[in-house]
Amino acid sequence: MWLERARTGKNVARLEEAYDELIRQAKRIDPLKIEETTGSKYRGDGVPRVVIPFLHSWFVLRLLPYGIRAEHPDLDSLPLKVLVLRHIVTAAENEGAAVRVMGTWIDVRSLHHGAVLGAHFSRSIRDILDRFFGFGYEERISRVLRWSGKPLDLGDEGYLFHFFPRVPIALMLWRGDDEFPPYSKILFDVSASNYMPTHGLAALAEFLVHRLAE
Repeated sequence: MWLERARTGKNVARLEEAYDELIRQAKRIDPLKIEETTGSKYRGDGVPRVVIPFLHSWFVLRLLPYGIRAEHPDLDSLPLKVLVLRHIVTAAENEGAAVRVMGTWIDVRSLHHGAVLGAHFSRSIRDILDRFFGFGYEERISRVLRWSGKPLDLGDEGYLFHFFPRVPIALMLWRGDDEFPPYSKILFDVSASNYMPTHGLAALAEFLVHRLAE
C-alpha cells in the first residue's frame, strides 16, 4: 500500500523530496486562500496556522516556522502529510472556492486521468472492501462512526466520509438480485479532481478502507 512506504522504508527519499517541494509551493499560497479553497480554518492567535479537518481529526499547517503535523499520532506520517499538502496546492491551483461539491458520485475511472488507474485500484481494494461489508451491521456502524462517517442513502447500503471538508467519499454496497451479482464500490464526488490528483484520491481511499476493515 502506498501509504505504508514511510513505515517500510520503501521510496522514502522520493516522499521526502515530494514533501519538500510541496512545502515550497504551499509557502507561496496566501493562508487565507488556503482557508477559502479547502474549507479549512486560519487561526491568527498565537502561532499563525491553518487547521485542516481530516476524517475524525485534523492537520495543522504552521506558518512560523512552516511545517505540518497531524493532531492524531496515528495520522502523523510522511505519506499523509504529502497528501494533505497536495490537497492544499491542488485546491489553490484550481480555485477550489469556485468549485461546488455536487453530491454526484462517480467511480475512480471517471476521475481526471482515472481510466488507467481505475482497474488496478478496483482490484487492489475489492477484497478489503468486501471484508468491511462482511462484518455485522452493528460492527460496520461502529467502525464508520470511529472515522466520522455516517450512513448515506446510496445503493442497498452506503456510507459517507470526508477526507477534507470539500473531498467527500462514499462506500456503497449493492446486494444483488436475480439479474446482477452483488458488488461494493468506492465513489468520489464529481468535483474531486479539482481538490486532489487521482492517484492521491486512490491512496486516501485505500487508507480509509484498510482502517475500516482492520
